[in-house]
Amino acid sequence: MDKVAQLKHRPIDQPFIFLIPDTHYLEENGIPLPESGKRLATRFWPGPLTLILSVPPGSALSRIAFRESLAVRVSPHPFVQTLLRHRRFPLVSTSANLSGAPEDGARNPQLIIQTFGEFVDYFVTEGPRSQTPSPSSTIVDVRSAFPKIVREGAVSAELLSDFT
Repeated sequence: MDKVAQLKHRPIDQPFIFLIPDTHYLEENGIPLPESGKRLATRFWPGPLTLILSVPPGSALSRIAFRESLAVRVSPHPFVQTLLRHRRFPLVSTSANLSGAPEDGARNPQLIIQTFGEFVDYFVTEGPRSQTPSPSSTIVDVRSAFPKIVREGAVSAELLSDFT
C-alpha cells in the first residue's frame, strides 16, 4: 500500500479501495457485513460498487484498514476474479497513473510502462483500453444504520435507493 502510494505520488493519508474475492472473504477475516451491505453486495457485486466497512481491531485486515475502516469491492474482471479466488488476499485498486494526472494515461499500456516501468517488476495487460473512461465505482458507507453515498459513480443513487 505504501509502495503504491509512493509510486503514484499520492498522499499517504488518502485511503485506497481494495478488491476482494467475495463476501465470504469478509467473514473469513472477521469483518461484519451489515444488512444494508449484504443487500447491496448481493445486487451489485461483482461490479462498480465500493462499500466502506468497519474493521474490528482483531481482524487480519486491520493492518490495511484506514482509521478502522476498509473500502472494498468485488471486480467483475475474469483475471482479477481468478487471481483473488486462488490467492485470497486483498488487492489495492487504483488507476495506473500518477495521482492527479489525467485518467486517459491509465488506459495506455505504453504510457503506464513508461511511467512506472523502472519501479514495477511485472505488468499484466490486455492492450490499449477504450479512450472513453468508465465511470468510477460508487462508494457507499455502510458503517452505520443509515448507509451514506460518499461518491456517486457507475451505480446511481436512484438505483441504490431500492437496496438501502
